Amino acid sequence: MRYLGDHHDAEDVIIQSFTRVFKSLSKFSHGGPGSLGRWVRTILINEAIRSLKKRKLIQFNEGIQHLNRSTSEANALQQMQASDILRMIEELPTGYRTVFNLYVVEGYSHKEVAKMLGISESTSKTQLKKARHHLMNTINEKKSYGTV
Repeated sequence: MRYLGDHHDAEDVIIQSFTRVFKSLSKFSHGGPGSLGRWVRTILINEAIRSLKKRKLIQFNEGIQHLNRSTSEANALQQMQASDILRMIEELPTGYRTVFNLYVVEGYSHKEVAKMLGISESTSKTQLKKARHHLMNTINEKKSYGTV
């Protein structure tokens, strides 16, 4: 859901991913504790990205502006529930959401994100800044309506 934003699309990707996992299980090399989970997660992420690219849903905007986060914005973020934050991430434009998830949630570097998505490192960095800016604007809107 964090990548696709739609339950039906997410279900399709999960089915495709586990089909790929079962077909490729013989190729899996046991690299220690947790390695199976990492391997499966990587397949899921790659399938989600493949689905986005196939349907041409992933777009990246190159423009950048200075984006700063104030202390009050950081405090508003701390007061939010995890479910609220996840919902806001799901509502991000696809390009922002994909880079945000890969970099922030999954822990990939900008170089790795760029390679996975076929974009430049600077585009990855720009998309992350825009995603954060978009999230902070959403938080501020919720704060002004008293929902944070």
